[in-house]
Amino acid sequence: MIHKFCATSLIFAALWGGSVVSAGAAEAVKGQALHDASCLTGCHATKVAGNDTDIYTRKGHLGSLEKLKSQVAQCNRMVQGGRWQPEEEAAVVEYLRRAFYKF
Repeated sequence: MIHKFCATSLIFAALWGGSVVSAGAAEAVKGQALHDASCLTGCHATKVAGNDTDIYTRKGHLGSLEKLKSQVAQCNRMVQGGRWQPEEEAAVVEYLRRAFYKF
């Protein structure tokens, strides 16, 4: 009986976990599209000479998820005029987290 319960629990966890990964990946794709259309075309190009994404990999930049969320929200207010909705900000955070920060 215990083995059957454990096996069922493992299957449920694998299925549930797989849908979370897929949802996160889809959110990151949406976030990349928003980011590329809005961030790379202006602000970042003026702040970093060369590769626009170097802004994310400079030493000591944004060491936590909370700092990343705060920075994206600040950029949205300053550059986008608050145009992005909260779920769009979250998508950009997910893209940046996966692509550059890995936390």
